[in-house]
Amino acid sequence: MQPVSIIIFLLFFPACMGILRQAIWGTELTSQIIAIAMFFFCIEQARMAVKDLNQITEAKQLVSDIRLDNFYIVTVMTIVIELVGFYASAVWLGWGSIIILVSQVWFNLLATVKIKTSPKNIIENWKISERLPVLIADIVGLILVSVWMLKFASFWISLILGGMVVVYLSIKLLTSVNSYLKNPVSWS
Repeated sequence: MQPVSIIIFLLFFPACMGILRQAIWGTELTSQIIAIAMFFFCIEQARMAVKDLNQITEAKQLVSDIRLDNFYIVTVMTIVIELVGFYASAVWLGWGSIIILVSQVWFNLLATVKIKTSPKNIIENWKISERLPVLIADIVGLILVSVWMLKFASFWISLILGGMVVVYLSIKLLTSVNSYLKNPVSWS
């Protein structure tokens, strides 16, 4: 296990356990549904943090580009904001969820490059039009969590939010499996 993986695990693990506690011993079904979704989202975001930081490190060894430094700063700040959100979710599920979704909007607005694994064109510009579907989903999530906190149709909203997380995680899983099948040497 790489040092980055260990550090990220140590940072995210207590927050995940706090959220899992809410999922198991929560007093309302709607909170438990949101907590379960948030628990799995926390695990995925920890995985993505490791992946992004490793990709940045590998890319910096191959090319010298100021855009990598900017992407690194945006990534680290996103991880910090996410961690604040996940730890807050362990206590205040709604407010923590809002902070996490704000971190996602932050990242998708400010991350203007993407790192490719192929040696050709390692760094590519990431157009806002490519990020638009994710930004829309993040904003819809923010609106839904806000309405859920107001206790308006909270059961249905919690199901929708849980469904959004399941769809997101399914896409991530399929992308990873597809990437692995194309290149079985490295798991992404």
